[in-house]
Amino acid sequence: MKKIGFYRGCCFQGLDFILFEVIKNVLNRLGVELPEVRKTVCCGGNVIDEESRFLSILINGRNIAAAEKENIDLLISCNTCFMVINRAKKILDKDEDIREKVNKILAEEELSYTGNSNLWHLLPFLTRKIGLNEIEKEIKRKLSVKMAPFYGCHLKYPERIVENGELEKLIEVCGGIPVSFKEADTCCGYHSIYTDRATAFKKIEKIVSSARDAGAKVIVTPCPLCFKAFDLYQAEAKIKEKLPVLFLPEMVALAFGMDETESGIKYHKIPVKI
Repeated sequence: MKKIGFYRGCCFQGLDFILFEVIKNVLNRLGVELPEVRKTVCCGGNVIDEESRFLSILINGRNIAAAEKENIDLLISCNTCFMVINRAKKILDKDEDIREKVNKILAEEELSYTGNSNLWHLLPFLTRKIGLNEIEKEIKRKLSVKMAPFYGCHLKYPERIVENGELEKLIEVCGGIPVSFKEADTCCGYHSIYTDRATAFKKIEKIVSSARDAGAKVIVTPCPLCFKAFDLYQAEAKIKEKLPVLFLPEMVALAFGMDETESGIKYHKIPVKI
């Protein structure tokens, strides 16, 4: 059985713990053990980075070092967390002076950043590390429905983490029919919900309407924040024709034949009927 450490961050805590369970269910079916790297902390998003770039690098160098101490790679399922932690890794790998300053502080916890652990986002981990052929072997039912692939902006900007069509190919393996739609690259607005709800709701409505007009019956996203934006806030945004959303591992779980509880769809605000 393969093994990779899981970075929980803030997205898989509290009521959202079920999303972590779904990821574990899917990866266990694929022969991957997913222990949680316990010493990791919130990546700080871009908030800490705005105040102190060094502090952001230090915090996330520590997150990576925690995985390195356990001699495992790190799986990061949140788009924003991956963007921030990956940025820290690139700086630490390149800048020896910053790496020395970080390691001097990490030594107080008997940690050290070496750069030996790889970072994986869930989507490329599934499509490249495990492989579409291996996933296809576990498919028990084909999800024959039109799906709107929504990557989430932090997988594409400021740098591209995924390849073109990567999500679409996984949808097809699961039997879904990917549909292109105008607002596919629009930010979902999740980070704006706490500061400007009206603008965030307009973004959500615009994306949902675009996907629905393209014929999609469900949105599929690898980002847990985008997932929550669409599932939690369509009602508050007063969208009349709501569109259900699947967090990426939920789609795979359904294709693997898992039930509503194992796949996580039992807990959705907007019912998923596939």
